[in-house]
Amino acid sequence: MLEIAIASVFIAVAFVAVSTSSRPLLSANVTEVLPASVFDEPLADLPCPWCQAQTRENDANCPSCGQPFG
Repeated sequence: MLEIAIASVFIAVAFVAVSTSSRPLLSANVTEVLPASVFDEPLADLPCPWCQAQTRENDANCPSCGQPFG
């Protein structure tokens, strides 16, 4: 009977420890992607190689991070 009580305590402690872990739900490298309605023309298929933001085909620089293209 004592073994069952001790096992129950260990299971309860493990459940609380797992459910209250402090890991983030989203990774820190998530980039915000703008909807197509933000731009006047359709978006190109290629995102910015540095920040993965959506760009227009005629952009000289990334509208998000400012890195020059080409």
